[in-house]
Amino acid sequence: MAHKTTLNLDDETLAALAELVAVDGTRTLAIKRSVLAEVKRRRRSRALLDLIGEWEAAEGPIDPSHIAWADEVLDRQGVER
Repeated sequence: MAHKTTLNLDDETLAALAELVAVDGTRTLAIKRSVLAEVKRRRRSRALLDLIGEWEAAEGPIDPSHIAWADEVLDRQGVER
């Protein structure tokens, strides 16, 4: 069953949508794909946090020196955190 939703977009969001439309072809398709992609991203993030929690419950806390090493790697790769 289809549902309709009205969105009020500020200038920044409208510009972002225009970028997506350039790739996806229509506003509707761009919004649908973006919503689904965001849900998948959030699920992956939650699953990763759950995995880390399970690991730490079984093995103990992750060593701070390993976390520092991982942070350095992410910084070199330009990964936003």
